[in-house]
Amino acid sequence: MSQSLRLAFFTGSVAVGVGMMSPASYAEETNDDKPMGRVEITGSNIKRTQQEGPASTQILTRKDIQQSGKTSVADVVRSLSADNNGSISGSFTNGFAGSASGVSLRGLSVNSTLVLINGRRTAPYGLGDDGQRSFVDLNSIPLGAVDRIEVLKDGASAIYGSDAIAGVVNIILRETYEGKTISGSLGTSGHGDGTLRSVSGTFGFGNLEDDKYNYFFSIDAKQSNAIWQKDRPEYLGQADARPWGGRDQRAGATTSSNTGGNSLVGTVRPVDAAGNTIPGRGIQNLPGCAYIDRGTSINSGGGCLWDPIKGGYQTVQPETQNINLFGRGTLKISGDMQAYAEAGLFNSQAKTLTTPSALTGAGFDLINQRVFDTGTGPNQLLLPIGHPDNPFSDARARPRWVDPNRPRTSDLDTTVTRLLVGVKGTSFGWDYDSGILYAQSKTERTQNGYYRSSALQTAINNGSFRIGQAGALNSAQTLGFVSPELKNSATTKLALWDFKGTREFGRLPGGPIGIAIGGELRHESTDSEATPFTNINDIVGLGYASARASRNISSLYTELALPVIKQLEFQLALRTDQYSDFGNSTTPKIGFKFTPIPQLAFRGTYAEGFRAPGPAESGDSAVSAYTTYNRDPVRCPVTNLSADCTDGKNVGAITVGNKNLKPEKSQSYSLGFILEPIKNTSISVDYWRIVRKNEITGSDADSIIADPSLFPDATVVRGEPTADFPGLVGPILLVKAPYINAGQTRTSGVDIDMRSRFDLNSYGRITTGLTVSQMFEFKRTTNGVTQNFVGTHGDKNLSGNGGTPRTRASASVAWDRGPFNVTTSLNYVSGIEDKNQAGGPCLDLDPVTKNPLMGCRVASFTTVDLFGRWDVTKQWQVTAAVANLFDRLAPLDVQTYGRVNYNPSLHQSGAVGRFFTLGARYTF
Repeated sequence: MSQSLRLAFFTGSVAVGVGMMSPASYAEETNDDKPMGRVEITGSNIKRTQQEGPASTQILTRKDIQQSGKTSVADVVRSLSADNNGSISGSFTNGFAGSASGVSLRGLSVNSTLVLINGRRTAPYGLGDDGQRSFVDLNSIPLGAVDRIEVLKDGASAIYGSDAIAGVVNIILRETYEGKTISGSLGTSGHGDGTLRSVSGTFGFGNLEDDKYNYFFSIDAKQSNAIWQKDRPEYLGQADARPWGGRDQRAGATTSSNTGGNSLVGTVRPVDAAGNTIPGRGIQNLPGCAYIDRGTSINSGGGCLWDPIKGGYQTVQPETQNINLFGRGTLKISGDMQAYAEAGLFNSQAKTLTTPSALTGAGFDLINQRVFDTGTGPNQLLLPIGHPDNPFSDARARPRWVDPNRPRTSDLDTTVTRLLVGVKGTSFGWDYDSGILYAQSKTERTQNGYYRSSALQTAINNGSFRIGQAGALNSAQTLGFVSPELKNSATTKLALWDFKGTREFGRLPGGPIGIAIGGELRHESTDSEATPFTNINDIVGLGYASARASRNISSLYTELALPVIKQLEFQLALRTDQYSDFGNSTTPKIGFKFTPIPQLAFRGTYAEGFRAPGPAESGDSAVSAYTTYNRDPVRCPVTNLSADCTDGKNVGAITVGNKNLKPEKSQSYSLGFILEPIKNTSISVDYWRIVRKNEITGSDADSIIADPSLFPDATVVRGEPTADFPGLVGPILLVKAPYINAGQTRTSGVDIDMRSRFDLNSYGRITTGLTVSQMFEFKRTTNGVTQNFVGTHGDKNLSGNGGTPRTRASASVAWDRGPFNVTTSLNYVSGIEDKNQAGGPCLDLDPVTKNPLMGCRVASFTTVDLFGRWDVTKQWQVTAAVANLFDRLAPLDVQTYGRVNYNPSLHQSGAVGRFFTLGARYTF
């Protein structure tokens, strides 16, 4: 699903997170205050009679999820206050992993957050984030089958595996269900667009105790219409944000210094026999700008300005269709043994588009190991003398043009298959569970609107391809030749067998000792095809991404729960992983919980983590993309030209796989307390700190250009010297570098969770909650240089350039009385400086005055959501929700490249606007 409903979660989730009040959360589901039985909670394999252990775990029950008003797992998880920079929004359709959605706890990226289904892994999305980072697409998990979501906020590599450095999100699906339920919902924005239609049903048969079997299946189907950004007000609805303190992001301008961008009518510039510009002869704009209805106007230099938002090339959310099928069967073989099987099938279809393609670009030909630049130099695209669009009778012409009627489109069709069979029970005093799992994720992508450079030059040379006049002069045959349909696919597979056993043995003064032992054999493979012709850089403006790798992993782990005395418990865990391509790792974890009095408990953990390089980082892989860099340190001091000294210039960045990479390692710490000052009120405060070393990073063009000596394996590729400075090296075309172990990141902060419940007798019950994640530092050290990203727009190299807000918070008030529930939620994201690092220069300056735009700051963002439920009868339930109740507009952000003028990673609901949803459920 797209991020059309960015409500914050509530109520009850805080209770479980803080621990001492947590049993009440389950009691609310059944109005039954009896003590819980032994359960297994994420963060430990040992069953307990309490829901909280030494680690901070947040649990969102079915009731919490329903009262949030959200309609997808992605919406629920990405609203967590612990989610931060590197999180992937489904609305960021132009990225390498377009239309997928991923969570990044603590801002440590999606590949350091482990997403599980029922405590087991599943296949990651076929297309890596930025072509590098593997992650599970949250959209592929059926919300209707979810029983609860458990979030472990500290390092858990010793419990679950190497890639749990930042924490774990465990999606717990129902194990049994008896009955029949159908539901549907209809939503639309206050602007009358983005219509969301949802239908689901769950059907279960058999009582496990009486019939010795239970099986159920569920179906979720959703269809979401596109939201066009041009239909939003103020700076959201146009690219020129200067009236609101931003900058003009329209394209096609011809400047006073006689440079011209790609326009909808085209520009031509004469060149000499060597392909160099001719002094005294400048750019000529072709006619017709006034006749193109794409938000066009003519600027002072005569260029045809066009607006990518008004022109209809930008969406707030894409058109999507999802269907999710899930089934589970359980057979009670005996009183002490059950066999079970699960099957899941998910399909998602998304239609995305962006601005039309330019005619030229620079990149790296991986096959021939050379830079190929069709914009300038010996390989540049030129109109020959006599071409119908070349007005110069004595010179060839350098063209610039985009076809207004041919946006670049990408259709993605993703299918995820998951099959599981297993057995669990009790034998010889041990509770055991063992299963065999196979999961596959396959994404097929079809792209249109991109030019093939070699075909384009052929068609221009013979005069069959024309520029200008809105592309009306090009035949379908010519367009098919120069702009072929591009198809590629990406497949990931996961096969595993696992087992675990737990029991109690012996006693300490505080109670019986708990032990868990387990193991896993796992095979992972990735086969991500590159888009055709990108390996030779023959597709204008489209980067290369490909990965192919496989490996085997075997794991053993053990865990102890040691109740030394009644008030003090220790948790000890140790895991060893054997990788077929990266050797061994051993990761320990230790935790404690001290309860001196029933109203107060102290807890803490220390854990070590290990993340082996992913298939895109160490396999037969490469990524070719585009990024930005600031001033050219070699040319700028000599030329003082804006082309060499202006910040934010585009440059190609090539990153190739490196088989010599070392695994990332981490150390994480947490320390906090849980306080229940009065009955039905609880508070928890947890300090956390994570240090990740040997970090694997890609090509950071800005840092490499600033000081190439710090990156001996990197290459800065430059073009030919310019005619005005023939003795000076040419302009930068691209940067090529392998993935490297660059340094370390230190991040720390505090989580605050509070919850209260007040009984009003005949007037019902009020439940309040508050969660706050406050980040103190996010410091990355590379080659001895330390950058602090917290509270800034950095790290700008991460997907979508979303920024690292210092504070994220959610608060709620819920009123329950009989069949009625009303919940109000408030969601807050702090502002960020428009800088890549604390104390650094402003990223966006006024081109004339050089003053910082927007005061060098992106504003904070607060929204209020409303949810209501009415149980009309025992069978009928009606719900209503309003997201972004006061229709708050997303803050202006001209730095992010996830969208124009707003940040979809942080402020998506402010672009969607007020959103209404009505739903009904009928239980047979």
